[in-house]
This record gives sequence, structure tokens and C-alpha cells, in this order.
Amino acid sequence: MATNKLLPGEQYLIQTVDKRIALTTHRLIQRSASWSRHKSQAVMLEDIEDWEVKSTGTALYLGLSIASSLLVYFNDSFFLLSGFFLALFIMTRRQRIHVRTSDGATMVLPLDVDQKHVHSLIPLVKEAQQNRRSTLQHHDLVAA
Repeated sequence: MATNKLLPGEQYLIQTVDKRIALTTHRLIQRSASWSRHKSQAVMLEDIEDWEVKSTGTALYLGLSIASSLLVYFNDSFFLLSGFFLALFIMTRRQRIHVRTSDGATMVLPLDVDQKHVHSLIPLVKEAQQNRRSTLQHHDLVAA
């Protein structure tokens, strides 16, 4: 996995076992690796505007289901194929956390979310976010 260098004064608060997501005192860091390329995406805590838990599924399955249902007009056997793709779409839906930033970007965290874990993760991030904002305000007052 790619490793991020921490900013001055930054410390890890929590991270997943596979180190794909890390929460630090300054940022929320998401790491991904596909084959030989390592990619890292980070959002400063003060830039986070909103958290949403959304159900996401593979749009390909839904598209194939709709296309198959349109082909029922020509042959009735496509009805089963349409139902199969619709079942695949429903079975592969997972709840994921979508983080919206102040610049309008959205970062999707690759976590399958249980409700009890969301209720423990979001307050931790909000607390870290509040601490970060108070630290920035304190530095602004000292600099002025």
C-alpha cells in the first residue's frame, strides 16, 4: 500500500485493518491500489461538509435488466433474464459512506457499513473535525 507522509503535528486517530482508510487529526485519507498503481486521496477535516450513508449498486446490472425487459417484446424468455439481472442488482447493493466536501467533490469510502459502526465512526470524525477547527482558530488568533 502507498504510505502518506503526515503533515507536521498530524497523528493517526484510527485506521482500518487493511489501512485503506485512515483518520488523522488533520485529514481523512483513502488509499487504493490496483495492480501496480497506488493512489491516495485525502480530504482536510475542515473541508468536510456532509456525510451520507447511501445504498450503491452496480449500475451495469440495472441497465442489463432494463434492456432485457425491453427485449421481452420480441421473445418472452428475456423476462427471466431481466429478473436475473434485477436480482443481481438488488443482491449487490451495499451501504457506503459518501463524504461531500466544500468544493463539491464526493468521496465514497469503500466500507460496507453497519448502522452500529456508522454511529460510532461519524461522531469520532465530527469530534476530530471540531478539534481541528478550534486549533486553526487558535493559530489564526495567535498570528493576528
